Amino acid sequence: METDGAADERVFDDVAAGRRQAEAWRNGVAGVTALLGAAVIVRGRDDVTDLVWWLQWWIALLLVVAFVALIRAVFLAARAAGGEPGDRAGLGLGSARRWTVAGLSLIVMALLVGWLSPVAETTRPLMKVDHEGGTDCGPVSFEHDGYVVVTAPYVVSPGSVVAAENWIPLGQVRRLVEVPSCT
Repeated sequence: METDGAADERVFDDVAAGRRQAEAWRNGVAGVTALLGAAVIVRGRDDVTDLVWWLQWWIALLLVVAFVALIRAVFLAARAAGGEPGDRAGLGLGSARRWTVAGLSLIVMALLVGWLSPVAETTRPLMKVDHEGGTDCGPVSFEHDGYVVVTAPYVVSPGSVVAAENWIPLGQVRRLVEVPSCT
């Protein structure tokens, strides 16, 4: 009889140890998920709208699947922590670990895609700028120190064209008009 009681005690001890391990794993996964969620919000590329549209969707998909995987890992660990003796708690904890690794890997992939992807090229409209020194035509940018910068192609030699920037003080600009071409 005493051997049956000792066996029951060992099973109870094993289950209690498994529950403690599953609870610790569940809390750890929840903490890592919250930490990574905060890190993605606070740190990283400020704006993924600069990326091409398919990279934006790819990053969004990776993050959604990653957080679903991490939430699944938390629930599996909680289920393993609350399991009954012989309820396959060890299998639930192992599965929670695999889901955690998958979720964290997907988050790392999304971050790397966002950080390492080149931004999409944007074309600025051509503008004709009439100013006190004459007329310039090309893409325009406005600088914080009160200048309008016109980038115009400059032919150095046949077949060799460079972009020349003309910095015009904002006070000298008389008229600024969008044009279909600079001819």
